[in-house]
Amino acid sequence: MTMGTEAFAPDRASLSEADELFAALDRRVIGEGVERWVAAVLRIHGDERDWWIDVATASDASVSVVLRLSRRATATHAVAALREWRPGHGSPPRVVNVMRTC
Repeated sequence: MTMGTEAFAPDRASLSEADELFAALDRRVIGEGVERWVAAVLRIHGDERDWWIDVATASDASVSVVLRLSRRATATHAVAALREWRPGHGSPPRVVNVMRTC
């Protein structure tokens, strides 16, 4: 029995919001040239107000950032925040607020 590649494509109707964020962000190439890196989503947690998305570089899971994403924000907003973040070694994960009001 042969299965086409479409059998492995996620069914958008069955994806939760967290699944959609994961699908949009995990293994996403961020930046260009020497600033280029690949995102690896480690975990996603949602509460009533926000998504908390722990993202590391695919090459080193100890280099990470936590996106605190408003429920109104989209994956496009998260990608824009990741483009602004500069991965660095030796510092604790930083929390970046995305579309949040204090």
